Amino acid sequence: MKICHTADWHLGNARSRIDPETGLNARLMDFYRCARFTIEDSIARGAELILHAGDVFNSPRPSPTERRLALEAFNPALIAHVPVIAIVGNHDMPRSPSERHALDSLKPARYFDSNLYIVDRPLIYNIFRLGDRIGVALRGVPYEPATLELQIACLPWPNASLLLADGAARKLEPGERNLLVRGKLMDILNGLAADLRPGIPSILLAHCSLDVAAAGAQDRLMMLGGEWTLNAAEIASLGFTYVALGHIHKPQCVAGGVVYYSGSPEACNHGEEGEAKSYLLIDIPPNDPEGIEIEQVPTPFRTFLTVDGDFGAPGQPTLADCEGAIVRIRIPQAAASQATEIRRQIEAAGALEITIEIERAEAERRAGALEVSAGMDVEAALRTWLAQRLELEPLADVLVAEGLAIDRSLQGAAE
Repeated sequence: MKICHTADWHLGNARSRIDPETGLNARLMDFYRCARFTIEDSIARGAELILHAGDVFNSPRPSPTERRLALEAFNPALIAHVPVIAIVGNHDMPRSPSERHALDSLKPARYFDSNLYIVDRPLIYNIFRLGDRIGVALRGVPYEPATLELQIACLPWPNASLLLADGAARKLEPGERNLLVRGKLMDILNGLAADLRPGIPSILLAHCSLDVAAAGAQDRLMMLGGEWTLNAAEIASLGFTYVALGHIHKPQCVAGGVVYYSGSPEACNHGEEGEAKSYLLIDIPPNDPEGIEIEQVPTPFRTFLTVDGDFGAPGQPTLADCEGAIVRIRIPQAAASQATEIRRQIEAAGALEITIEIERAEAERRAGALEVSAGMDVEAALRTWLAQRLELEPLADVLVAEGLAIDRSLQGAAE
């Protein structure tokens, strides 16, 4: 059976120009096109099952347009009667357990097409054949197929408020809290593994961080103690035929030759420059699960470029590389007068977006540093503070995005 493993679509509006073909946000359409390509291309290559490992959306409150684009991205699979199993990721999950998660907005489609399965709690699906089609049945329901081909154990992103409901747990140090959460999640995973039928191939579909995963700049917040991580060796030892992971945007094999992050199909920001973007096509032979084959399939993602100094200098992109790209150029203070001409050249080369950063000498930068004031909005305050912290520069866009997400969540809770 061939299976498409994808994750981290992050469908959501970003600050960008309007896409002339659709009239929608250009970056939103970038994410949509790569998501749609993933589904169409995998089906063309023979995929009979789609596994989405979380973060369909970039926010727990997607707009009506974002919800429509998500369904349109999945639509080629639903038309072809290819089942889609999608689990909730951290971006899909609200902070409050009383709020609905983002994928809940796709559940009405479940009534019109039984091939779309939304998972927000740990469970196991049985995968079997119905003639020339693939069937999906929840483990434990009255009807269970006599002949199984595959088992899918699902671990969506947990709600932190529920996991740490004990007041004492919230007072723990980050390292202690991580061990507590890891222990609870491993108890769940061990329970799922124990419920598997022996001799039948199985896949773990999960949205989580593993401790040895190579994180790109977009994902490095977890290295700052911002979230819990699971032990890769423990995950590999559970005995699944394949482990399909989401959350880390850099595609990679983490452990045991069968524990994989598919990565995101579209680049999210400059922190992901140079990273491959793809989905994974998994082929599990019916009579030889150990003969599993894994193919990394590239997606048509948007290029991010950073230029330090002059175009065409050794190791630097050329103007020709800017066509269709999102370009960031850093120039010294002494060359600030050339900024307008540089922007004109990049626009003429066909760049989608352009950011010019003028770098001042450290002493001058410190002397002229602005203070954060109550009159600033959240983004301006964050960027003002980050401008004074050179060591955080590679993470600036990520930190601002996370800060804005937290601010939106707090405003929603206040409402």
